[in-house]
Parts: sequence; structure tokens; C-alpha cells
Amino acid sequence: MKTPLITAIAICLISSAWLLRAQHPATHTDAGGQADGLAQGKAIFVSRCAKCHDDNGNKKLADGTTLLARLAESKDPEARLGTRLKNPQERRQVMLYMRSMIEQYASPPAAAKPH
Repeated sequence: MKTPLITAIAICLISSAWLLRAQHPATHTDAGGQADGLAQGKAIFVSRCAKCHDDNGNKKLADGTTLLARLAESKDPEARLGTRLKNPQERRQVMLYMRSMIEQYASPPAAAKPH
């Protein structure tokens, strides 16, 4: 008697999870989806931002700083990108592209190894 009830509950839970995933596919990113987002982020950055910041965000601005330095120092770099990129999806994609460069910029240089 318990088996049909457990089966029915399991079917309901699985169906609910499937429906939620179908309704919100962008929240469930796999490696391929992230790679697509990274490529799209690079395309957006190159087409809209690179004129002033170069492809990697390292071009010196009038005040001597770079976009990369500003993002690395920001507590919320994605929000900082929001001053120019108003579309949240585009902002996330550009952040995917910029993230590794920001992390590399923010990490201290490796100490020279003695010979």
C-alpha cells in the first residue's frame, strides 16, 4: 500500500523539478552554456567596450586607471559594469568574459623561484 503512494510522490517531485527547469533554463548553466556565455560576453565587450578599454580592459584611461583595475578593486564588479551595460544578461556574459582577467589581475604575482 505504501509503494503506490511513494511512487506518486516521487513522480510529482520529478515532474515539478522538470517543469521548473523548463521554465528557467538560464538559471541552470552547464559547461557548454557557460562557454557560450563567455563567447557572447567577449563579443559584447569587444563590440561595445574595447574602443575605450582594449579587448582585455587594460587600456589606460585619462585618470591613469584601467577598467580591469577598477573592476578588481570593486566589491561588486558586475554592478560596476551595470553603469554602461543595462541589460542584465549581457552584463552577466561580459562578467563571465572578464572574470578570469580580474582574478589574474587581483592575484599577487608569483614569487621568483630560486635557481
